[in-house]
Amino acid sequence: MDGQEALCSGATPADTVSDQVGRLFVVALREHFGEAASAIAEREWHLGLQPRRLLPARTVRRAVACAESALSLLLAQSSFLLFEFSAVLGGWRFRRVAEGLGLDPSSLGPERREALDVILRSEFPPPSADAEAITARLRALLSQPAH
Repeated sequence: MDGQEALCSGATPADTVSDQVGRLFVVALREHFGEAASAIAEREWHLGLQPRRLLPARTVRRAVACAESALSLLLAQSSFLLFEFSAVLGGWRFRRVAEGLGLDPSSLGPERREALDVILRSEFPPPSADAEAITARLRALLSQPAH
């Protein structure tokens, strides 16, 4: 029909259904929620990159809800971890790193403390932050002369 849409019903032709539905869903889940949150949903709902032609709607809904919950938890954990490294708040992990370098944490001025927190927040956006990576970066920052 010229310029008009046609509405058809009936069985979907077999050649138009992709066997990559499962893989594409997992890729989208990873892109939207990140690797860590997606991995939790994938494990919980037995998803993976293997070819699948069908993916039940309830599985999709539950996997998305699971990834959302996992992401919320990971964001909260990352925020809490950054509090522990906060120079401004005098977090215990910050004190441990400073003292490990032979620095008195209280000897750092407020501007330097704020600058350290800003750098750490910008370089370790949640939920990718982990204690070892933050410790290494903070150690490097504290070893540099103040700017």
